[in-house]
Amino acid sequence: MKNQNLINGKKLNKKQLKLVTGGLRQCIDPFTGQCEVYGRQCAEFECRYVIEP
Repeated sequence: MKNQNLINGKKLNKKQLKLVTGGLRQCIDPFTGQCEVYGRQCAEFECRYVIEP
């Protein structure tokens, strides 16, 4: 996605940025491709379910 600077744009605070992104975390490690964290807060589908022992 191209970075577009708006002339009349306003900087968003932390709460507003979380609403824009949906409040989900990126749980996959970019180096290994494995899930670092499991749970509902993850954006990736494969990391959403908790692995039970």
